Amino acid sequence: MAARRIPLEKPPTKAELDKVERLKSQMKVRIGRNVKSARATAGLTLRQAEVRCNVSANYLSELERGLPDVSVSVLVQVAAGLGTTVAALVSE
Repeated sequence: MAARRIPLEKPPTKAELDKVERLKSQMKVRIGRNVKSARATAGLTLRQAEVRCNVSANYLSELERGLPDVSVSVLVQVAAGLGTTVAALVSE
């Protein structure tokens, strides 16, 4: 019996890849804005947030500016340290 051939998926188009990159960029900016807002609501400086979140002040500053690709584990740490939820940090 001959093996069945499974059709391969087409790779994403340049337009699809560009759309994903735009969405990633928008999400990073949104998370950064929400982290900064949560830190301000908690009345914390970057140095104070550094201690509470166990994340460096430099990284928090970059995060607030939407620069790094943040992992879920770091989002959990930051949310806990700022007294909020991950859902609040990623929401619009």
